[in-house]
Amino acid sequence: MFRHLLCSTALAVTSVIASLPASAAVIDNMDDTTFFSGAFGAASVVDNLDGTVTLTKSSGANVDSGIVWNNAGFKIDLADSAVTINPAVANEDFINVTAQYFDGAGVFTSQATVVTDTNTDSPISFDVSSSADINAESYVLQIRILPFSSESASYTFDSIQAVPEPASLALLAAGGLCMLRRKRAC
Repeated sequence: MFRHLLCSTALAVTSVIASLPASAAVIDNMDDTTFFSGAFGAASVVDNLDGTVTLTKSSGANVDSGIVWNNAGFKIDLADSAVTINPAVANEDFINVTAQYFDGAGVFTSQATVVTDTNTDSPISFDVSSSADINAESYVLQIRILPFSSESASYTFDSIQAVPEPASLALLAAGGLCMLRRKRAC
């Protein structure tokens, strides 16, 4: 009886631990531009003071323009791989998103396009881990403003968040249950 109670308690604790995120989520509510850096080309980012941020390009016909989104100046842990970008309004102009990957020492290893050209007003969700190379441990997102040939363009964001991918949490829970079951059999 005591063994059954102990096993049930261990299962409950494992379930609670497995439901907790493996790392802290990165959530940018667009209350300022802290998460944006490294503007290139004719791009700039503006805090609209209403919980939105607008990426703009001006005087930039045929100029590659964009900005980097990161964890307030730091790379984002690859464990936080489920990313959602929420546009604030219907945007006439477009963006595309490239994930740039880094190893444990912070050295660039590769990059991959994770969002092709879009101007949707619906949430854009993707998983950066599916494109990561084997050495990748962290990433940043490079957001390009399009169209490339346009003199000016803009895209307004309501929020961007990177959170742990749910399947990895389920695998962690399953592994804990298997360990518990194996230990119980001994």
